[in-house]
Amino acid sequence: MTATLTSRVTEALTDDNVQDIIDIASYGGITYWADEPTAAEFAGLPVDKEYTIVDAAEGFEADRETHYLSKDDIRRAYALLLDLNQELVNREYHGYIVQSWLERDWQGIDAGHIDAGTADVIVQVAIFGVVRFG
Repeated sequence: MTATLTSRVTEALTDDNVQDIIDIASYGGITYWADEPTAAEFAGLPVDKEYTIVDAAEGFEADRETHYLSKDDIRRAYALLLDLNQELVNREYHGYIVQSWLERDWQGIDAGHIDAGTADVIVQVAIFGVVRFG
């Protein structure tokens, strides 16, 4: 991916867009592998991060792992998945991301194209660099 595309995504993906992606993910996209953070996990949020995601897939609660994400982590994952040469997700999820990008305006991307499954893969790529679940 070119630095130009990454910088364009960073500029176009507003804080509200990032929040929309996180909200969509937390209301259905990641709920099959992520668990509600405890008070202690929330308290560990570094000052340079905004989101607490706990990897605790059903049956693997003993391997519970806390991840902290920034808005820029989500922006980078979105940019990776927007790349026409990406090989991380299938054509359906990639298509939703491309459509959200194509229909952007002065308020950012059209997050209405980001469904729960697409938000899920964006969060997974932000955390793991790959799609690990689903």
